[in-house]
This record gives sequence, structure tokens and C-alpha cells, in this order.
Amino acid sequence: MIIACPECKARYRIDPAGSKTTTAKVKCPGCRHVFEISLDQQAPVQEVVSPGKPLILIVDDARFFREMIKDILSPLPVELITAADGDEAWQTINSRTPQLVLLDLNIPGKTGKEILEALAGSALAKSVKVLAMSGVERGEETAAEIRRIGAEDFINKSFKPRELENRVQSILGL
Repeated sequence: MIIACPECKARYRIDPAGSKTTTAKVKCPGCRHVFEISLDQQAPVQEVVSPGKPLILIVDDARFFREMIKDILSPLPVELITAADGDEAWQTINSRTPQLVLLDLNIPGKTGKEILEALAGSALAKSVKVLAMSGVERGEETAAEIRRIGAEDFINKSFKPRELENRVQSILGL
């Protein structure tokens, strides 16, 4: 059976013979995107169940801020999930592979900078984009350093809602 990754369009041959299930989760060896496929032999070749909307992980230790960002981004055609600290964020990044992480730099556990550095050194670097945020660290020096480490962009937490929405749309190509 031939399948295609809905993210990078790479094609792979799998052998569903002997499987006791009708669906399987697949992690693309190329882009590391996780998706589900039908193993039903009656199904057409290349049937891929696409996740549809891009997944955004919002990482901030302040519940209020996570909820505010969810409210701002809810009109966009995206799926939103949250993490309250760096350790939870890193676990979610590795298990769900979001297309975009809105990452507060000052969080408990693994810091935002540590997450950026770990992402840059991992196979996920090409498939997970990061929009770093901070209410404490500001200025072009910080933004340049964060971009150098691997973030797509940097935004100060005193942003206007429309500015955040525009940056997210630009990064995801919406």
C-alpha cells in the first residue's frame, strides 16, 4: 500500500498485512509529521486521514495569558493546545509535533531558550516553527539572539491582538 504524508507529500510503501487494526498512526520519516492512515484493504490506495488544521501549541506559565491568546487566535483555521511549563511543552512538541509553538521565554522547568536550542538540534527543527514571546526581555538584541537560536520571529507580550494574529498567519502561510 502506498501512502503520502499530508504535510510534505513524501510517498512511502507500507505493508498492512498482519495488522489487527484498521487504522495506524504514522510518523513521516522525512518531516516527522504524525498522521493517521486507513489500513482497510478495500480503501483506495493513498487514502490519508489528514489532521486538517495546523496545530499551534501555546506555552506560557500564566493561565490567563494562555486563554487570552486562545481567544485571539480562535477565529483562525487552526487547532490550539496549551502547556503551562517548559517540560510539558517539550513533551507535547515531541508527541504532537505542532506546526507552530508560541513560546514564552520565561517559563518554569525547561526555559524557552532551552527549548529553542533543543529544537534546533533535533529532527523536529524543520517542521516546528517558533514564535518566541517575552514580557521581560525586550529589544532588537533579544529578538536577534532568539532568531539566531532558531525562532521564526519574536514578539513582545505587550502586542496588539491583530499584530499577533498577523504574525501567526504569516508564519503558517494562512
